[in-house]
Amino acid sequence: MTGLTTRLARWVASARFDDLPGDVVDRTERHLLDALAAAVVGHDRPWTRRVRAYAAAESPSGRSIAVPTGPELRPEWAALVNGTAMHGFEIDDYALPGLSHPSCAVVPAALALAQETGCDGRRLLTALAVGYEITVRFGRATTPSLTSDRGFHVTSALGVFGAAATAAALCGLGEENTHAAFGIAASLAGGTAEFTRTGGDVKRLHGGFAASAGVRAAALARAGLTGPTAAVEGERGFLAAFVENARPGQLTDGLGRDWASVDLGIKPLCVCAGLQAPLAALDELIEREDIGRQEIHEVRVGLDEPTLAHVGRLGPRPADLTEAQLSLHHAVATRLVLGGNDPAHYRAFEEGREPPEVAEVGRRVAGHLDPRSDEVFPERVLATVTLRLANGRELSARSEAPGSPRRPLGAGEVRAKFGRLVAPVLGEGATDRVAERVAALRTDSDADAVLAPMWKTVATPVRQTGEPGQ
Repeated sequence: MTGLTTRLARWVASARFDDLPGDVVDRTERHLLDALAAAVVGHDRPWTRRVRAYAAAESPSGRSIAVPTGPELRPEWAALVNGTAMHGFEIDDYALPGLSHPSCAVVPAALALAQETGCDGRRLLTALAVGYEITVRFGRATTPSLTSDRGFHVTSALGVFGAAATAAALCGLGEENTHAAFGIAASLAGGTAEFTRTGGDVKRLHGGFAASAGVRAAALARAGLTGPTAAVEGERGFLAAFVENARPGQLTDGLGRDWASVDLGIKPLCVCAGLQAPLAALDELIEREDIGRQEIHEVRVGLDEPTLAHVGRLGPRPADLTEAQLSLHHAVATRLVLGGNDPAHYRAFEEGREPPEVAEVGRRVAGHLDPRSDEVFPERVLATVTLRLANGRELSARSEAPGSPRRPLGAGEVRAKFGRLVAPVLGEGATDRVAERVAALRTDSDADAVLAPMWKTVATPVRQTGEPGQ
């Protein structure tokens, strides 16, 4: 076996905790904590409830919890539910320049298998670090062509490889079986980005699809099934099928030495990653100039071309929550009228309680191509916001997406976000205990002492209060 697929498999199979740089371990812990917050926020979404009911009906009994409300399922099914929850409210992480959403694929795969098979905290962190690295490298190799030229969604199309790598590392598959897992994963990759044009719930499921497919690929490989030798780089392999302008060297150049997971970003707000910079620039302008909403007559937002195409076409009156969290017009108007872009603000939209002023303000928002933003994309996501006030005065500000690799959130900020999102659901005490258990992973060798109590801590308070919407 020779080529990219082989080199990827060899590296995954040989990864050990002691080989992980300290900053990689720190980053992995932060993103695990952030993923758990996303799962808690997304657990009661209508699509998550439906997927959970479907999984509970189809899965045999297992040890993997569909967080945070149960039931205990087989790993593939638990990964489907948890990945859907993590990706289901636009608050999960992402990467630049690869634009993938790694956590909603790799974290559900890792936790489901860790519960099923038993492992210590270091092995879990190693599997997660490997999954993040593989997902980000696939993003580097395929973005933006994967979406811009072919219309695939990065989360499902790329996440399956990260989830398969995570599963292979956690289960201790050797090089040959890991190679097979990549080959099988290439046949399970998919998911279109049509939701950016015509909406639909299925976008919410893409993290779950990737996570469960990665678990399946590793399980089939472990059972002796094989894939193409050159499943990634071959003449009819993944890159040829999914990408018009691929950069295959990004998959393995410096692998194990130059960690691509430095590209990971964390969203402060529950909207598309491409909307974080415009909202930050809007905040900076309002704070700097002490502007009231009633003074703003028009908002013009300059973005790069791919981001503008992704978020700029849905308009001020989204048909569903998917469109609302991807719409530039609606996101800006929500921030101006309701004061934020957190889950509570979007529940008003879901429940039909959104004031008509949101749509009115949204009609005064316009997106346009900004050459400077376009020049630096996808390495950076910049936005220029120009406000035209009622008195004719114009004010502008340019901002980089907070939480992005060049403007990262620190550990304290990630922990604060975790508390802000999780405490309203679990309570302060349970929220603190979950954070403590994540921090203990690198030192605790007893899986039952870390993993099971962590999930029970998450699950129990929600069970006691009842599951919303049931």
